[in-house]
Amino acid sequence: MQGKTIMEMPQKTNKVKIAYFSGTGSTARVADTLERELTGRGVSVVKLEIRAGNHPSNDKEDLLILLFAVHAFNAPKIVYKWIDSLSSDNKRPVSAAVISVSGGGEMTPNTACRVSSIRKLEKKNFRVVYEKMIVMPSNWVVKTDDGLAIRLIERLPSKVERIVDDLLAGIVHRTRPKLIDRIFSRAGKMEKTGAKLFGKKIRVNENCNGCGWCEKKCPANNISMLDNKPVFGSECFLCLKCIYGCPNKALKAGIFKFIILKEGYDLRAVEKRMEGIKPARLEELAKGYLWKGVKEYLLEE
Repeated sequence: MQGKTIMEMPQKTNKVKIAYFSGTGSTARVADTLERELTGRGVSVVKLEIRAGNHPSNDKEDLLILLFAVHAFNAPKIVYKWIDSLSSDNKRPVSAAVISVSGGGEMTPNTACRVSSIRKLEKKNFRVVYEKMIVMPSNWVVKTDDGLAIRLIERLPSKVERIVDDLLAGIVHRTRPKLIDRIFSRAGKMEKTGAKLFGKKIRVNENCNGCGWCEKKCPANNISMLDNKPVFGSECFLCLKCIYGCPNKALKAGIFKFIILKEGYDLRAVEKRMEGIKPARLEELAKGYLWKGVKEYLLEE
């Protein structure tokens, strides 16, 4: 259930920190779009990618924007670790916005996905004044049709523009998650065990040339190279960056294979495939309950 949106006296926002976690590229695209929109309005922006060993800076921002891809109806484990590492000695509460990114939208089972991260921020003396869901193409289990995917990609700038309008105007927007989704969120924490097992069971095929791309790019620092072959530890949290991003398509899931899209996941590839092609009508592309949240998001003014 959506909470009320109310107006406050606008406070001048001169400096914004965007802290984001992105596995397969969608959330990074959102972070880049936010940065361009804010800097275009004269706001100073510090952008920080959340990954293992990348600790918070000591910069004093007027607003923190925390941005993450939804993992099992929650923020990814690495986001919680990052929040835990934040200083809690702020003399005054710092305003914060929490923006989640999903392939399904603001609907069951995702409406409670921001609750735990907001609570952690509040314990660190942040005042969370704004939360929102951005919808991007799905990167697991069910592929988003290219026509629907390109609609989401092309709608992103206007969605971000609206968010920045709200933030700079001092609008407060919080939501009331559904009870059933709070239950889903708690149950989703069990994914941690499955994620570790998934990471340990990733298979390396004959395409691997020992380039080390996966070791460098793994946000959990869970991959190391041994005899020019990747070895996987137990810190995986199922972001799928290595499987989709490997330049040689050398990594395959050993278990839970159903979650991997056979076509892979690459936003730029979608844009290239859809270049010059007019997508079908939204009603044809977003049929059924599975795409209800996506349809509502695209129709939302």
